[in-house]
Amino acid sequence: MLNISEGFERKSTKEFANYLNIAKGSSGEVRSILYVVKDNYKIEDKLFDELKSGIESISAQLYNFRNFLNKK
Repeated sequence: MLNISEGFERKSTKEFANYLNIAKGSSGEVRSILYVVKDNYKIEDKLFDELKSGIESISAQLYNFRNFLNKK
């Protein structure tokens, strides 16, 4: 969320798209952390699956929004 707001404040579509790309990278980091949590703290599979699905959905939305901005 912070990367998105920072990119928006840049007032440039190109820079905003770049910050969306950074935010997408951050979602990958969060997904990796989720695996660490699963392996080390043994969270339930159902919770893991729900969180992973949510992260993947956000990542896809960032990808699609970035592509939309790049086509403008």
